[in-house]
Amino acid sequence: MLRIRVSVMSTELSSQAASLPLPAQFFQPKNTLNCVGPAAFRSQTARDAACLLDLDETVVSWSCLSHEFRHNDCVHIPDFMVERDGGLYAVDILGPIPLPEWIEAAVKAKGFGYFAWSADDLPQVRVQNARDLLRYARYEVSLVDRLLILTALKEHGSMRLSEVITMAPGTRAIAVIAAMILRGQIETDLDEQLIGPDSVIRSRHY
Repeated sequence: MLRIRVSVMSTELSSQAASLPLPAQFFQPKNTLNCVGPAAFRSQTARDAACLLDLDETVVSWSCLSHEFRHNDCVHIPDFMVERDGGLYAVDILGPIPLPEWIEAAVKAKGFGYFAWSADDLPQVRVQNARDLLRYARYEVSLVDRLLILTALKEHGSMRLSEVITMAPGTRAIAVIAAMILRGQIETDLDEQLIGPDSVIRSRHY
């Protein structure tokens, strides 16, 4: 279960400067799991944070640049609105344009939680693993491939990735394994090291 270290932002920087948003862009990977609406981001750091949101089992859904907050004549749109653990949170990603000093109070006045994350708050090993897996988020695993892998894991308890790969022939083996991890059917450690041949694969059900 992902628990991102968060830094609640308090700043005395100019709210006028902070209300000028960076243009939204599309960053790799293009696929998402729980995004509601267009997946466009202000920065690669924001895209990386979204990858982590998709792998966080406590997150129900998230959206990009979808909710604006106002203070006098100033408007700010947080990077994300996140539904998580029964609550709704606004999340900003720290970047070259400072956040308005009023945004946390404005968000909380609406009954939402608020966080601001920097690049240093994102665990880079998990980020890279999330990027790699999400490239296969739309892959449909066949019943045959799914049963082969789950049956083997039920018998052995756990297997190295290099062993599991041999069960789905050709280039689709990685896609099958990645898609099954994303769907919560199998699991491997995503925090200690990058996914590799010696990564241990386990079933989530046996």
